[in-house]
Order: sequence, then structure tokens, then C-alpha cells
Amino acid sequence: MKRLFKTVVFEMSLYYGLMALVLPLIYAVTYHVAFISVFNIEWFAVTLFMYPIVLVLSAIRYSYGRMRRTSRL
Repeated sequence: MKRLFKTVVFEMSLYYGLMALVLPLIYAVTYHVAFISVFNIEWFAVTLFMYPIVLVLSAIRYSYGRMRRTSRL
């Protein structure tokens, strides 16, 4: 199956977005605090500044899959 780079980036972005929402929720449930108090502007800033790492990881994942596909030929 041929995977495009855009689909890999979208998939990794979706995973990252879910993780950015779920981790504060897990913290709030564990420590019995309100979700709104955990999900604040600092957490939002951290998720935005870490997003380029997601792009780099998706590029590595795409290139690894492409190398595997060409080595099988």
C-alpha cells in the first residue's frame, strides 16, 4: 500500500492532538482536580511548541517506510 507523506503527517498529528487532550484529563482524574484548571494556557503553549517534533517524527516514519518498501523490491 502506497502511503503519502500528507497522510502520515495527518495521522501523527491526530495522535498528538489526542495525546495533548488526554494527558491533562488523566492528570485531573488522578489528582482529583478540575480538568479546566489543568488544561490552561501553559499546557496549550507546550503543545504548540512541541508540534515541530511531531513533524520531524512523521518525516522519519515516512522515510523509514519508504526505505523498507524500496528494499523489498
